[in-house]
Amino acid sequence: MMKLSRLRFNFGFLLEADYGTSRRIELDYPSIQLSDDVTLTPLQGTLTATRTTEGIYIQGRLESSMSLDCVRCLDEAIVPLEIALDELYYYPPQVAPPGEHRVGEDGMIDLAPLVRELSLLALPIKVLCRPDCLGLCQECGANLNLGDCGCDESDIDPRLAMLESLLKNSGNAN
Repeated sequence: MMKLSRLRFNFGFLLEADYGTSRRIELDYPSIQLSDDVTLTPLQGTLTATRTTEGIYIQGRLESSMSLDCVRCLDEAIVPLEIALDELYYYPPQVAPPGEHRVGEDGMIDLAPLVRELSLLALPIKVLCRPDCLGLCQECGANLNLGDCGCDESDIDPRLAMLESLLKNSGNAN
């Protein structure tokens, strides 16, 4: 059995209301799992649902954060997110252009897919635990943020050893 989304709202009352009628909704979830790959901790903010001639217009601002792996050291990085909602859900569903969001026949709107998509789009391309992250040692794999690993930095890749000898010889020629 599929678990129902906690971002699923019944807007049937708005479908029966006059055009221009709106409802403000406050969201404050300590943690919410939107899908197998996206959990937001916390999810807070406000959204406004407004009845239009075409359906229900959702707008608002949400703030959250997501736990990801740092691309340099692989430690946890908490990434703050700002999500701007600005979407029209068409009603009745038959009038919706292909690929657009629709209000369910029962008046339900599940905002989880939209919030998931917008949160993924808000992520930076390169996630860092901190701007000056030193990453991992290329020799032993130790996290350099925790201290020096003790590896000898003077070791030269054997494939480049010939270049080192050329540099030494050219240095003696001067």
